[in-house]
Amino acid sequence: MLQQTTVAAVVPRWERFLGRFPDVFALARAPESAVLAEWAGLGYYTRARNLHRAASIVARAGGAFPKTAAALGNLPGIGPYTAAAIASICFGEPAAVVDGNVVRVIARLFALPIRPGSAGGLARVRDHARALLDPSSPGDFNQAVMELGATVCTPSSPDCGGCPVRRACAAAKEGRPERYPRTEKSRGTTTLRLVTGLALRRGRLVLVDDRYLVPGHLVTPLFPVRGAERPEDVLRREWRPAAGRDAGRLVPRGAIRHSVLDRRYVVDVFTVEERSSSSPGRRSPAIRPRLRLLSPAELSGHAHGGFLLKILRLLRASSVAP
Repeated sequence: MLQQTTVAAVVPRWERFLGRFPDVFALARAPESAVLAEWAGLGYYTRARNLHRAASIVARAGGAFPKTAAALGNLPGIGPYTAAAIASICFGEPAAVVDGNVVRVIARLFALPIRPGSAGGLARVRDHARALLDPSSPGDFNQAVMELGATVCTPSSPDCGGCPVRRACAAAKEGRPERYPRTEKSRGTTTLRLVTGLALRRGRLVLVDDRYLVPGHLVTPLFPVRGAERPEDVLRREWRPAAGRDAGRLVPRGAIRHSVLDRRYVVDVFTVEERSSSSPGRRSPAIRPRLRLLSPAELSGHAHGGFLLKILRLLRASSVAP
């Protein structure tokens, strides 16, 4: 939950999550949709799915949680870093943690000209971390190195004067600690253009399963806009196959920018005044969503994310009450 959210924001969400899923068996029994609903707005939804899958595996094993890094690594969503952190901090296993902070501390300590994301670079850091690890208190050691990287040996302007290991640091002796590790080139982003429509039926929002932003969420119907297509033309053409009724009057309500990891979305928003049609219409084989009709108050019980909240805020600002 803390991957991209502050502690202050997570605490009440974590307490609510525990209230609904008080033990691993309750979490395992819950449908994935219920878990995603409790995770709504926290981002990185693959983590929620992996947490649910891991709970199912642990529950089938009678509730016994693995205690070694090797066994923990077999659970969905637990990689080498998380496995070593849990095993060392919770169970005292002498497993060295290697995260971004540890990579930076070790690379500077030994002046390793590595790239943090390279397999060879990580292997060298892991070897050094294992050699330094205090087997009598591995959890304390791992937390100390991670904290050192987070608060003192920072990516830029490190506080070398306040560093407890400065005398042993090869990068500090060179006078160029920020040279290590080598800076990774940032991944490029992909920008996609979409159009969405908001319609009401009997006072409830027309929603479908998300196919473009975060699968498993509910959103207003979304459609890709390609090339020189006009968003309103796409929306009018695709509305009936997706929503089951013809789109009548379309009212533009502005555009929303939204990001999911390395993807950037520009979404044109329209309100749709639907009209009944006696013709069977066509059904696109690529769009077969499960249609939902929900009021805004009912959304809290269903998985949805920040994009839908942005839609609602935009419409409220436009004096259109959903």
